Amino acid sequence: MIKAFICDDEEIICQKITDIIAKQILIQNYDMEIACSTTSPEELLSAIKKEETKRNLYFLDVELKNKDFDGFLLGKEIRAIDPNGSIIYITSYKDLAYKTFQYHLEAFDYIVKDLPEKLTESIAGCLSSLIEKLQTENIDPIACYTIKSSDVIYHVPLNDIYYFETSSRSHYVILYGKNQYIEFLGNISDIQKELSQNFIKVHRSYLVSIDKIESVDLKHQTLTIAGQSIPISRKEKSNLLSKIGSQ
Repeated sequence: MIKAFICDDEEIICQKITDIIAKQILIQNYDMEIACSTTSPEELLSAIKKEETKRNLYFLDVELKNKDFDGFLLGKEIRAIDPNGSIIYITSYKDLAYKTFQYHLEAFDYIVKDLPEKLTESIAGCLSSLIEKLQTENIDPIACYTIKSSDVIYHVPLNDIYYFETSSRSHYVILYGKNQYIEFLGNISDIQKELSQNFIKVHRSYLVSIDKIESVDLKHQTLTIAGQSIPISRKEKSNLLSKIGSQ
């Protein structure tokens, strides 16, 4: 289920956007719910951090009257938590697209809030386009995993990923894949929730692609992927064998 998060410092606008989204969810029977609607960027970030599901939907006011955040800085914080989320900006200005490139945000769309007669139509269109996009990606055999490392965004095909390993740097993970070595902010548990069942945690520090496993050494409790030996913890051993046996 997609979770929608809304942040606009004007209470009337925030409530109106929330009501429109709620109505569209009901009318279109979208697999979606509103997780948080607030005028506070801090409250929004707190709610996002508590949410287990990722790749969610964010409606953000660009011109937030907040000493620490405008919409783009808030979007940057959200990207660090949910790199694959869809951000839609609510703005009084049409020509702000260049800002998203400056902050490496990849906004899904913009909605001009000073056109109230078109607000419902614009939000409905965004929701429809997003659902269509996600449905297309769900049947795409070369679906990608999106990672933000420093100021670069990578789209790595799932079929090219070998495994993820916890980095020696605190709160960082390394992706190993076909011609890929990418270190980025994250943790194994969150990545496991984002990816398909084809990826399995074999150790607290390793998440591997089942399809890429070349061999399993039960005596030494290791497996091999791309010539690399990876430890298997006792806790995860039975789950791994069950997964391999069902393939």
